[in-house]
Amino acid sequence: MSTAPASPGDVIEHVNGNIQHGRKVNEFLELIEQRAQDSGIRPHLLTLQELQEGQAQLVSDRLGLAFVEAPNVRPGSRNALFYDAAAFQPNTEWVPYLEGIRHRPATARLFMVDPATGNLSRRKLSVASIHGNFGNPEARSDQLRWLLSNMVKDKRIALISGDWNSWPQGRAPLTMDNVADRAYALDRSILGDDGVFRPDDQADRMLTYRHMVWVGGHAATVLGQKGAVQPSTEHGPDKERQRIPAADLPPAGLGPIDRTYVSEELLPALVSAEILATPEVQAISDHLPEVTRWNRSALWGVMNAHVRTVRH
Repeated sequence: MSTAPASPGDVIEHVNGNIQHGRKVNEFLELIEQRAQDSGIRPHLLTLQELQEGQAQLVSDRLGLAFVEAPNVRPGSRNALFYDAAAFQPNTEWVPYLEGIRHRPATARLFMVDPATGNLSRRKLSVASIHGNFGNPEARSDQLRWLLSNMVKDKRIALISGDWNSWPQGRAPLTMDNVADRAYALDRSILGDDGVFRPDDQADRMLTYRHMVWVGGHAATVLGQKGAVQPSTEHGPDKERQRIPAADLPPAGLGPIDRTYVSEELLPALVSAEILATPEVQAISDHLPEVTRWNRSALWGVMNAHVRTVRH
């Protein structure tokens, strides 16, 4: 069960979102600002994908957050992560992701700040905003393997969030054989040893094997928050040819492409997870944002724990 926060001040909020080519970044910011005004809770962490040149600075200025932006090998579609400097501080020794892939993940290692004393936590949280290669499942796999081997070593804790371009286990389509857009069907499929293509769920399998947990799935099954596992894409008229026929949907329902994963240790601090799916939100992007909320005191307890790690 989650640890319920005593007040809005004891909540850490994370928002993940792919803002379609940055086209409606202002509308996205208006959504975030309105939610903060209504709830009294402002985001402390953001992981965003498909931002365009200069938009990370715009988000930073509007929301008062520091940011780390990953360069791209060609203009546009940058990944970025943002953090509240009153809640988190970066580990300046962290070396960013350097491989020459198109959508480089934005990465940071963040200490948590004790709001009462200003002390930094003993442990660091590895945070990444990731956008999986849309057309190459092997590239998606390689990208994730690098992140896990370099950022989430044994006994280290992490929050990795973004657009995976693949589904969670048990919530992937049964087949892509009947999808009208055949390029899309191949992009989202992996070829098995039996010579049969199947929908890609490799990222979820790899993360789960590393004992990381899909936050939305945990919120739905343990906390009863069913709005955390609905599809985050395939809305809008331009997605008609990519839609999965009803007969090919999994019994549990199609899962979201956009997901957040955390180390198991962080789960007791989880308060809630939700995919925002109103018509107003759907008009902002072809991906729906996910909001997760965490009990600040419980999160501090995990991040300030005495844990002996070994550098391999």
